[in-house]
Amino acid sequence: MALHGTSTGELDVKSPAVKFFKALTDDINGAFDKLAEEKLSESIDWEKRTMTMRMSGCLISKIYKTVKVTITVTPKEDKNRSKVVWTVESEKIRHDIKDPHFIIKTLIDVLINYLKETDGNLLL
Repeated sequence: MALHGTSTGELDVKSPAVKFFKALTDDINGAFDKLAEEKLSESIDWEKRTMTMRMSGCLISKIYKTVKVTITVTPKEDKNRSKVVWTVESEKIRHDIKDPHFIIKTLIDVLINYLKETDGNLLL
C-alpha cells in the first residue's frame, strides 16, 4: 500500500474571488475543529489567492504523518464568480496501515460544506 495519497477537486462559487478568499483566510481553522486539534497554516499567498495548511491531532495523527490541504481561489471571466480548487495530500505513518479513506473523505466533505456555507453567507 502506498504511503502517499492525493485528492483534488473543484467547486464553482458565486462570490468574487478576493471576497471569498478573505472569508476563507479569516476562519478556515473553524471548519476543521472536529477533525484536527492543531491546524498549522503554512502559507497564504494573497496575490495568487492560495492557502496551504498542515493538519494534525485527533484521528489524523494516529494514521497520518502528514495531511496538507491547499486551496486556491481564482476569478471566473465575469469577475463576480470564482472557482475554488483544493488538493489534499496525505502520508501514512507506515505501509502496513490500511488505507483509512473515511478520514480523508470526511475531511473533504467538511471542506466542501464549509466552502458552500461560506459562499452562501457572503451572498446574503
